[in-house]
Amino acid sequence: MAKALPKRTSAKHGPKIISKVRPVLTGTKTRGRVTRILHGQGYGFIRTADDREVYFHRSDADGTFNDLSAGDGVVFELYEDRITGPRALRLRKYTKK
Repeated sequence: MAKALPKRTSAKHGPKIISKVRPVLTGTKTRGRVTRILHGQGYGFIRTADDREVYFHRSDADGTFNDLSAGDGVVFELYEDRITGPRALRLRKYTKK
């Protein structure tokens, strides 16, 4: 006859919780110009030198998202996502030195 398992009563024997860790995304360094920005929705689009349109979210901007405007030159990492398409990561304003 099979032996019954003891009941778990203390919190230390509860289910194991696995933390959710986001993968670190990297891409190729690229320059472009902001073509459209929707401050209320929190995203915008960049046009690259090879005439590609790239999406970016406010969480991808290093610095303040609200300081960006259409026509600003930007530097970013271009991440190629197979499902959603190209996306800009670690976006910041480009200033000539």
